[in-house]
Amino acid sequence: MRAELITIGDEILIGQTVDTNSAWMAKNLNELGIFVYQITSISDTREHILQALADAASRVELVLITGGLGPTNDDITKATLCEYFGTHLVRNEDVEEKIKTMFAQRGIPILDVNLQQADLPANCQVIENKRGTAQGMWFEHEGVVYASMPGVPYEMEGIMKDHLLEKIRLHFETPHILHFHILTQGIGESMLANRIADWEASLALVDIKLAYLPSFGAVKLRLTTSGTDEKLLKKHVDQKVSEFMKIAGEVVYGFNDESLEANIGDLLK
Repeated sequence: MRAELITIGDEILIGQTVDTNSAWMAKNLNELGIFVYQITSISDTREHILQALADAASRVELVLITGGLGPTNDDITKATLCEYFGTHLVRNEDVEEKIKTMFAQRGIPILDVNLQQADLPANCQVIENKRGTAQGMWFEHEGVVYASMPGVPYEMEGIMKDHLLEKIRLHFETPHILHFHILTQGIGESMLANRIADWEASLALVDIKLAYLPSFGAVKLRLTTSGTDEKLLKKHVDQKVSEFMKIAGEVVYGFNDESLEANIGDLLK
């Protein structure tokens, strides 16, 4: 089960805005058992959006899109989605009433451009945005699911937490993904790799992948495996961690979310 994340916005490409959306979505999708296969950032142009959607559909089963849903003329995502899915915009009366209520509660005059946020593709399922006027949209097309959301992180996260993550979980049959981190210090990445070469080769026998994540003075090892039997996955990982400790346990200062500083503090206490 693979997903692709598409972020739309020139502000990302020129370095004006940092794409925090993709990191947040990738983490939450991974917890559902969905691997993020690719992250793509594109400009606010019709041709670029159409090409990115078509390319993503050739690689993955789930495409999450953020950005380009604002009320101004430079936000063209909805119109381009209509073109891609062969549909047109229609006024959603329920969304229109919610927008009117939102503006009335805040005592802000409402403009026609604000009400146009209720114009949504006719063949989409609306995913409610409780934090803004740009609604989320769910499409199913030729075996691929697409979900489009606003690029404002606060709004995107609200849609995902309130509705989309659960909707994705129910729609797809996904495996369990298990990550385990071994935290080492006092040894360089290449020397550590040489020392544990035989152990690393043995990981393939139980379908565990290893990643080296070096930082200043430390090397984090990430073990990743997936499958339907969570207990069996944990058993395999625990066994391999135990084997690692016999080989290089003296360079290990902790596991997973532990920190060197906290563990030193515990020893001092």
